[in-house]
Amino acid sequence: MTLIPVEYHGIHTAGPEQFTCVLLRWAEQNRILPVWISPIAAAELDARDNGFTPRRPGSAELLLDVINRSSGGVSAINIISHFEGVFIASIVLSDGEEIDARPSDALLLARSLEMDIHVEEDVLNQASFFVSDDVLEEYFGLRFGDEVEASSASGDAQADADFEQMMRSLGMSEADFGGEDDTDVTKGDNGEEEV
Repeated sequence: MTLIPVEYHGIHTAGPEQFTCVLLRWAEQNRILPVWISPIAAAELDARDNGFTPRRPGSAELLLDVINRSSGGVSAINIISHFEGVFIASIVLSDGEEIDARPSDALLLARSLEMDIHVEEDVLNQASFFVSDDVLEEYFGLRFGDEVEASSASGDAQADADFEQMMRSLGMSEADFGGEDDTDVTKGDNGEEEV
């Protein structure tokens, strides 16, 4: 199992139905993973993100108290599976034991503990997608364009790497495309003077 850290980018609503989701970003690939949650869970997460602290222990504080008393704390919070739109999260205790959890509860705990969230790579490959900077800014008020690697031709570094690997498996190289290693055979084709 390969777990990849993701960035948390808050609660958002989408579509005409105004469904609520948490947006997680796989920064390395510049891909977005929406985790759909109930409006009640979204309201609680959003309130905490905006600095609300309950006067009495809420479910996150209660869960954290029980975990700290019984096992010594939480070492990781992961989203480990995805099936037909339903995500499965795991809270890893300091003794290595894992507790199955709803993503909304796991995310609430991660936010309370200020812990990073990790997602199984297969889940990211299946459920995340590239969204253009313009769409992210228009619909969600997010902009990441400055952070994306400039060398990615399509904006999706993984797609570019896959394409490059496929071309190499076909026997192609940079020289075949007029790259820096251009040979004399192709120089005439590029309008360059042959030596």
